[in-house]
Amino acid sequence: MIKYLLGICLFAALLFSAQSVSNSSSEIYDDMLRLQNNVTVMYLAAHPDDENTKVISWLTHEKHVDAVYLSLTRGDGGQNLVGTEKGELLGLMRTQELLQARKIDKGRQWFTRANDFGFSKTATESLELWDKQKVLADVVWAIRKNKPEIIITRFDPNSNGQTHGHHTSSAILAMEAFDLAGDKNAFPEQLKYVKIWQPKRLFWNTGSFFYKSQDDFDKASKSDFYSINVGNYYQNLGISNNEISSKSRSSHASQGFGMALQRGNDIEYLKFLKGDKPKNTDIFDGIPLTFDNKEIKDKMNRLISDYQFNNPQLSLNNLLQLYNLFKNNPAEKLELSQLKDLILKTQGIYFEWTTKDAFGTKDEEISTNLEMTNRSPKNLSVSISGKSSQEILAGDDFKTAEKFKIDNDNYSSPYWLNEKPVHNLYVDNDQENIGQPEILNPITKNIIIKFGSEEINFEIPLQQKTVNPSIGERYEPFYNVPAFVANFEQGNYIFSNQPKQISIEVESFVKNSTAKVSLDTNKDWKVSAPQTINFAEIGEKKNVVFTIEPLSKNANSTLSANIESQGNNYNQSLDVVDYPHINRQILLKKAEAQILNLDLKIPNVKIAYIKGSGDDIPQSLRAIGLTVDELDLKNWNAALLQNYDVIILGIRIYNTKPEMSLINKDLWTFVQNGGLVLNQYNVNGGLLTNEIAPYDIHLTSNRISEEDAKLKFLVPESPVFNVPNKITRNDMENWVQERGLYFADSWDKNFTPLLEGNDTGESPQRGMLMVANYGKGKYVYTGLSFFRELPAGVPSAYKLFMNLLALGGKK
Repeated sequence: MIKYLLGICLFAALLFSAQSVSNSSSEIYDDMLRLQNNVTVMYLAAHPDDENTKVISWLTHEKHVDAVYLSLTRGDGGQNLVGTEKGELLGLMRTQELLQARKIDKGRQWFTRANDFGFSKTATESLELWDKQKVLADVVWAIRKNKPEIIITRFDPNSNGQTHGHHTSSAILAMEAFDLAGDKNAFPEQLKYVKIWQPKRLFWNTGSFFYKSQDDFDKASKSDFYSINVGNYYQNLGISNNEISSKSRSSHASQGFGMALQRGNDIEYLKFLKGDKPKNTDIFDGIPLTFDNKEIKDKMNRLISDYQFNNPQLSLNNLLQLYNLFKNNPAEKLELSQLKDLILKTQGIYFEWTTKDAFGTKDEEISTNLEMTNRSPKNLSVSISGKSSQEILAGDDFKTAEKFKIDNDNYSSPYWLNEKPVHNLYVDNDQENIGQPEILNPITKNIIIKFGSEEINFEIPLQQKTVNPSIGERYEPFYNVPAFVANFEQGNYIFSNQPKQISIEVESFVKNSTAKVSLDTNKDWKVSAPQTINFAEIGEKKNVVFTIEPLSKNANSTLSANIESQGNNYNQSLDVVDYPHINRQILLKKAEAQILNLDLKIPNVKIAYIKGSGDDIPQSLRAIGLTVDELDLKNWNAALLQNYDVIILGIRIYNTKPEMSLINKDLWTFVQNGGLVLNQYNVNGGLLTNEIAPYDIHLTSNRISEEDAKLKFLVPESPVFNVPNKITRNDMENWVQERGLYFADSWDKNFTPLLEGNDTGESPQRGMLMVANYGKGKYVYTGLSFFRELPAGVPSAYKLFMNLLALGGKK
């Protein structure tokens, strides 16, 4: 049986040019052992970071099989501990974190179209909001495409209501898809591209974590349990399996999952759920690991047995024989790309095509550099982009600089975000795209290298290369973008029956260009005239200011930017996600913002903000005309507090800022003297100090995940619901993703809870918004998700937040 893996990891075959990573002979040998085996195991869960990297690394390093992690979602609804990205930008970051993790543990990555809409308390809710049949179809597609003999779920399919609904959903879908993938009557439209596939067996990766206590787990029947030791030490690599998995796990930086390296014996348990039960302790019992094809098997065995650690270059002939077997079989694109990669690694052949620019656009010339180094013992005959071949001597290199004109307008942007999600599902109508982690459209250069009589084609992607004196060289993807992009300062603008100036930043990727910029909306608004601006340099940015005036009460519209130049129109924005732990990412989407005319009364208060893990509260307040100063904990000066009426604490500040334990006394003194401290949510686990308020308060993981859950006003006469904005229960509509999270369940008698609510079928909760008098001032703890609602422009959230700020107006 030869595996059919059309299109999987095609991008991996392209992106090897920045080969600055070490390719030791031991690592090359390990790659060969994985090439030799022809078995795939699918690990299946709900989110980035749900995967057990110990098991994935054990599969790829101990058993040397192909391991693919199927994550239902890309993690858009999670938290972010490294920046302010939320939603689609966070999902983009977390996708890359998964890909970085897979580079370390040698697994592969796959997804469904399910969008992470935030915490869900039941699988019933999750599968309803996702459209179960569509996500189930994606899981079946992933199985048929990847052909796993074994599927391992991270979660218990019988845990509905006991854990995150997405978690249980992933296991339920795995159970159903296990049977349907081999049924020709299930999702027959897929069979145009793939054949049915029946996995051999299904396990649940269980452990004490899923039981109430270690004692309960120890007492549980283990008759269907299979144990694996994931603490193996790999002598040839000089590292243990759990060290590799720890490094892989630490890739999830946005979720705060950096961890110490683990070593020593470590037992994982797999509970048999369905299929052909192993007859012994080996989960692979009865499953041949190597290829059925005798010629392939023999040549693979020869490749391994002939390998010389002190001279991997001698493997070339064996690799070329295997390449010749695979090259004419379109079903073997994964193995073919692995063979090409091994040929380069064993021969020490290096090439890269780079530019100093991060972005380019159609018809513009950029300066590029091509570098090739032949560290093999033989001269190489090389043909570049169809030109006549030239010889690169053994040990020699070839470098050339050239101008390159981009000849296509296939813009670089995440394929799953080309359209807006519908009903919590990403939209992509190309069946063969579904599931792929990313589909890069790199600008590439074709290189053909002749090894004896065998010519092998390589596609080198153009990359940005920079050299920083403090950290050395860094490679990033090169992105093809529109000639002009326009970015609004924020996604939502709130008006109070008065004109407002709105600034957009226009960036040009065309030298010596002219553009006419205009804003468009509906008849409920008056917009100032278009403006013409000039650009001298590529990458130059200019701010253009327009005056927008509401013409009707409660007007709620979309404001769109348009740029006209040389008879072409451009209407996209450019978001950049740039962190050192992932490849730089971009998102191109419609350049637009929401504009809302709201009868909003804004208190006259002086505000300071202290950043926690990161949120957009300051920008959201500035958007309505408030001035917000940001205080630096590293250069703390308590005397500055007297300049303010309100101190807002950023989300998770007591989870991420150890300085808070030292400045609390300053904050409580500020409150005693008449100020207001507004503390947004903190996670109950991992508090760096238990003193998060001037009185005792106990936090939990309780939340209300239904954004439309009814809320009861416990103290209707409170200023929080009346001054300066009158708020009623009917106002509390159109919230996004959730009501709130990490509520308190007990508190000092000086606290007054103001709201009560609950998700469907649950007991009422009161710890989401509480106010306490302390001296002359007030302290507020709130788990309400203002960090989501204000950037989304939710009217009632703005009104409520204004009223909270007004509590500090009597200092």
